[in-house]
Amino acid sequence: MRSLEKLPTIANVAAGNTVSITLPVGNVYEKIHVYHTNATLAQMKNLSLELNGRKISEWPSADRLVSMSKHYTRPELTGAFTIDFTRPELHDLKQRRFFGLDTGSTQGISTAAIKLDIDAAATGVELVAFAEKSNAVPGVPNFLTKVRRFIVPVSAAGDFDIDNLPRPAGASIAAIHMYMADGGDADSLCDVTKAMLLVNNSNWHDIDAAKAADIQTYYGRTPQTTEASVIDLTLDGDIQHALPLNNTINDMRIRATAAAAGQVEVMVEYIDQWGATRF
Repeated sequence: MRSLEKLPTIANVAAGNTVSITLPVGNVYEKIHVYHTNATLAQMKNLSLELNGRKISEWPSADRLVSMSKHYTRPELTGAFTIDFTRPELHDLKQRRFFGLDTGSTQGISTAAIKLDIDAAATGVELVAFAEKSNAVPGVPNFLTKVRRFIVPVSAAGDFDIDNLPRPAGASIAAIHMYMADGGDADSLCDVTKAMLLVNNSNWHDIDAAKAADIQTYYGRTPQTTEASVIDLTLDGDIQHALPLNNTINDMRIRATAAAAGQVEVMVEYIDQWGATRF
């Protein structure tokens, strides 16, 4: 049975503070809705999900979280941002039920929290959070989307490789979002103009960013083309099409093209299970 519950009162909500939203353990979290007053999405920074004090997912701001959700055309709430653990864009209900943040007794999780920093310029900030929860289903695997952030410097316009993204054994990659805002060429498009995915020298994404975004719209996506180019591996709503990170991979790299020098913020969506010794 599903429930909708208000989470415990959030302490120390004030400009310049780090706040922690406590998630009481015991059930499966499907979604967390955080309502915010007098703070913009960009003013809520260094957002993270932590389990047993270990960072599982990270976003530089709530604004980045919402941008990634918009790519999947997930609903938006007025005055709130949502952390969605269920991947509603998957077409198979059974696959969607595999996803969630399971904090039940079998998981070995003693503490769970969402943390964020409030910008010093925000005044009179108020935060209140609600959780959609359900009961764990015995014997059903519980998958998590783990969002990890990497900064890649780009010294000049042209081609560059990213060959050092982590490849945790047993996990898979659902999508790679590459953020590089328009550097001034007036086209209002992300400055990553092409992103290829090469695995053992086979190219799995040989298409420029504009056409990739166009095809993504065919599958119901809403690409955020002004700021990001995305390698989306689950366009058809099937998580089985995510890239499995196994021992058959000798080399994995992104070969991208940038319109200008700068830096790329790479947001990788890993699919994995919780474990004290896992990635």
